[in-house]
Amino acid sequence: MRVLASAPAKIILFGEHSVVYGKPAIAAAIDLRTYVWAEFNDKGAIRIEAKDIRVPGLTVSFSEDEIYFESDYGKAAEVLSYVRQAIELVREEADANGRGITVSITSQIPVGAGLGSSAAVAVATIGAVSRLLGLELSNEEVGKLGHQVELLVQGASSGIDPTVSAIGGFIHYEKGKFERLPFMELPIVVGYTGSSGSTKELVAMVRRTYEEMPEVIEPVLVAMGKIVEKARDVLLSELDEDVRFAQLGRLMNINHGLLDALGVSTKKLSELVYAARTAGALGAKITGAGGGGCMYALAPENQSEVATAITIAGGTPMITRISGEGLRIEEVLP
Repeated sequence: MRVLASAPAKIILFGEHSVVYGKPAIAAAIDLRTYVWAEFNDKGAIRIEAKDIRVPGLTVSFSEDEIYFESDYGKAAEVLSYVRQAIELVREEADANGRGITVSITSQIPVGAGLGSSAAVAVATIGAVSRLLGLELSNEEVGKLGHQVELLVQGASSGIDPTVSAIGGFIHYEKGKFERLPFMELPIVVGYTGSSGSTKELVAMVRRTYEEMPEVIEPVLVAMGKIVEKARDVLLSELDEDVRFAQLGRLMNINHGLLDALGVSTKKLSELVYAARTAGALGAKITGAGGGGCMYALAPENQSEVATAITIAGGTPMITRISGEGLRIEEVLP
């Protein structure tokens, strides 16, 4: 028996960094996916293979025993940690610790770009392996197991990434609570800088600034929280689509300016943001921790033009949209 499952990437629409201080955030699944085939093997062991995984600066294919101690593949090694933990967790849930399982991974999501690649591979692996072992898990249950995987690998996790990847659509998050928001089409272009920043270091930098100048930084964080709530109101509203697009675009631009004020943007990120706006995007901002990684632009009428502008500015564009679906079982073969 073979099972193919897929899970989407995510973007933080609004609220990165301020969410660390108890403010809300809105995240969404996007239609870039990681695909995982799972099947039994007769060796009683876990076997992991991957093809064409995009890490900063190169694309790699590997099997588990080939990449240890090879520093160029450090990001790829992180993928293995999430996959192995996911398989072990599901085998334990199914009381099948002795079953040999082989998983094969392909992905449209660049690793280390702030798009939730680790959560997507964990969620897709849990989905494929649980079906292989006969476990009937809801997408919400898969998301919770994905959160456990992140805790095991990272030591800390809000659960935003695996929850969004598992159930799809728009998610409002505040202080550990999730609310699924109504779906709307949101044509976007993601721009990848080709490098990644350290979330841990960027969060620590913002913390130091906050501790040195709380009277300056607190109003910035409060404003970010208000942007999230305004964006939630827009998504919940019955306004015409064009009006909602325009309002979300303005909120994106304001949010980006506040993130820039916190010092988490880079020259390359700003170049991609302003290139997208100049090309006609209604809004553009960083998504994620910053310091590299990605930005995204709202471009209902001109995704191709915005993508071209991002390319000219030195980024890698990915034309996509919000995914209303999270985890999918794509195929089950005897």
